[in-house]
Amino acid sequence: MTRMENLQPNLDEQERMDARYQAAMASINRSKMEREKSGYVVMSAAMNYGEGALGDGLFGKVSHVAKLFMIAFAFGLPVVLVWAYLL
Repeated sequence: MTRMENLQPNLDEQERMDARYQAAMASINRSKMEREKSGYVVMSAAMNYGEGALGDGLFGKVSHVAKLFMIAFAFGLPVVLVWAYLL
């Protein structure tokens, strides 16, 4: 056997390990990109909600009414509880 024939199994094993390493790194990079993409989606949704809630359209008006209702509820609930349980 020549020296090259003796090294051939080692070279094949190294090529297999390199291919496996490249596949693993590609998988890690894909998962990082998916996580980053999810972050962009969340931020985009939050920013669009904020823009819509502050706008003059239907969603902005509904959001404003909902805010006023919650403020009135927060002020009115203690009064109702005092009337119901203390008086």
